[in-house]
Amino acid sequence: MTWHAFRLLLLLLAMVAAGARPLFAEEAAKPLPKGVYLPMAVHLTIRVLNVSRIDETAGEASMMIEVNERWSNPNLAFDPRITGFGRFDYIGAEAEQRLSGMWTPGTLIENQISEARTQSTAMIQRSDGTVTRITRLDADFRIKINMTTFPFDQQKLALSLISPRHSADEVIYVIDDIDRELSTVAIDVSATNWTPESMSVVMERFHGWNAQPFVRVVATAILTRDWQYYVLPIFVPFLAVLSVSVFILWSRDSLIGDKAPITYSALLALAALGFTYESSFPGSISMNSPVAFMVSLGYFYLILVLLIDIVLTYSNYPGRERYPHLEAEIRSNLRLSLPLVFILICLCAALRALA
Repeated sequence: MTWHAFRLLLLLLAMVAAGARPLFAEEAAKPLPKGVYLPMAVHLTIRVLNVSRIDETAGEASMMIEVNERWSNPNLAFDPRITGFGRFDYIGAEAEQRLSGMWTPGTLIENQISEARTQSTAMIQRSDGTVTRITRLDADFRIKINMTTFPFDQQKLALSLISPRHSADEVIYVIDDIDRELSTVAIDVSATNWTPESMSVVMERFHGWNAQPFVRVVATAILTRDWQYYVLPIFVPFLAVLSVSVFILWSRDSLIGDKAPITYSALLALAALGFTYESSFPGSISMNSPVAFMVSLGYFYLILVLLIDIVLTYSNYPGRERYPHLEAEIRSNLRLSLPLVFILICLCAALRALA
């Protein structure tokens, strides 16, 4: 086994271990074109055509994307006066056949986790030797989810593209102003309650085999959650359950009797509400979100209200016998201060998420 074949085998094993998926059907490595200056520049344009699913708990997104690669190979130049055409367009199987016989960058999407549900390829070959490959595919991708501001959050759906065959000394990706302008996210997406905002493309350097430098292109589509659709389903039931504290603080003992059972019922209702949130809005409770903070604070708040009521009713706290009107004054202050402090903390958590 030659050294080149051994390196290729190690590369394929690393790709399988890392879970990287080929962006294109053909994967046969071809030598770099002769007579070109190194590193060979490959222009990239990435478009997100649709986002059909965002799974917060699994950290996955289903997207349809289009990747345009453009490079120059003088060996493929032809005389347009002889052919009568300045360019040739190939689509589908014909494009894949043409590409399989020539050098390509061998681009991979690192965070693609499933085979493409649909995939189509087109190719443009110009008279000066410029080759443009256009690939459109629909697949699942691993993404990072940040729920610390749910339901007022933005999610960054990143696509990481590399060329593991060639180091930065041989092939380098180029993103100029035109490429950035053409890299866009669709105005509207299929995912429910999400609004696309912008698309950004950056390049990173990393080290691969034998500490060789490589170039990675990270295209990030930013989507904002339509929080107005979550206010009523989340906060109205939450306030309804926590309104039990108002009855505990304001009602007479003769009206509702023992207040412990109604508090325990409210705690159970709050627990059920938490399960409902997680079922209806995945990640809202299991991750670090303002909703999870409010629900956790609600448990503490209900127990605190009950303990204060028990202490004021049954405990012989200092000054109770000496100042017979002290209990009424304490209750009068706590009836307003406790709910207001709780609501203020919840509002601060929500406003912090909005900021």
